[in-house]
Amino acid sequence: MADRDVRGRIDLAKFRGVMKEQQEAARQGPEGQEITVRAKIRLLGDQLKEARVGGYTILCDEAKERRGGGTAPAPLHYFAAAIGF
Repeated sequence: MADRDVRGRIDLAKFRGVMKEQQEAARQGPEGQEITVRAKIRLLGDQLKEARVGGYTILCDEAKERRGGGTAPAPLHYFAAAIGF
């Protein structure tokens, strides 16, 4: 995992600036704050699904115990990760 280690590479000043801009925009009211995200989902087989969202393609599967193939994270895994993001 050493090649994925990003500690020390975060520009904290930039991060704080973006957060401050977002907070200020939220204080101005709801105008211009609406975001629409669309995803196109395709069933590839059994529990394996493909989602195209933004410019990304992600896969989702269930564990073998849940009649999936165990080849990709389950929907609940993505949900738990999203809370952390």
